[in-house]
Amino acid sequence: MTATSGGRPAPKQGFRPSGRQIVGAVVAVVLLLFIVTNTETAPVTLLLWTFEMPLWLALAIAAAMGVLIGIGLGARRTKRKYMDV
Repeated sequence: MTATSGGRPAPKQGFRPSGRQIVGAVVAVVLLLFIVTNTETAPVTLLLWTFEMPLWLALAIAAAMGVLIGIGLGARRTKRKYMDV
């Protein structure tokens, strides 16, 4: 192993995904397969309105909303964590 100028070992080269990244990738692939296989049209009710749309589009919208909510909650949690310190 080679050392850097400070005498410390050089960092390992290459990308090593974490467990969270692997789980996220598997969930994304399964979700994508689920969306792609549901191509028929379905009725969608939103509060008082009912309309027809492709099921894949409704699933993609719901998944995107879930991702945005998750990012928002994660950012809020991180902000709160740093404010408590």
